[in-house]
Amino acid sequence: MRKYFLLFVLLFCAVITVSADDEKFYKALQTCSPYSDGGQVSTEGMNVSFKNEIVGKSGDKCVYKEYVDFAGINSCTTCRLSKKQIDELVNVMRAYSTVQKYSGEKVDISKLSNVQNNPVVNVWNKYLQDSSVCTLEYNK
Repeated sequence: MRKYFLLFVLLFCAVITVSADDEKFYKALQTCSPYSDGGQVSTEGMNVSFKNEIVGKSGDKCVYKEYVDFAGINSCTTCRLSKKQIDELVNVMRAYSTVQKYSGEKVDISKLSNVQNNPVVNVWNKYLQDSSVCTLEYNK
């Protein structure tokens, strides 16, 4: 179970890193407005389909969902984020996007180990590993 959890966390983070350069996403997360996008990435020889969804407010939290499908395994990570957590996430994603823009750096997700020290991954990881913020459901 722990092995699957770590793989899901890394896949989630790889997907976030790739899709986290979208100003529409930042604005929707900042305001907790409904938003959805998705796509496919390839990493570690696996084709991964994903969908990011900002559901909206639930009480004083913003509900964010990430659906990831790979190798016959479907997962849904649900995060309930506070305003302070959202501010931190958006600030890091915007800063990293700016660095990428001016440095010409491209995110290499061909291996999950390539994203482990990414600043966007690090900040999301903090919340993904906190079960009071994010939960993971999956089926084989």
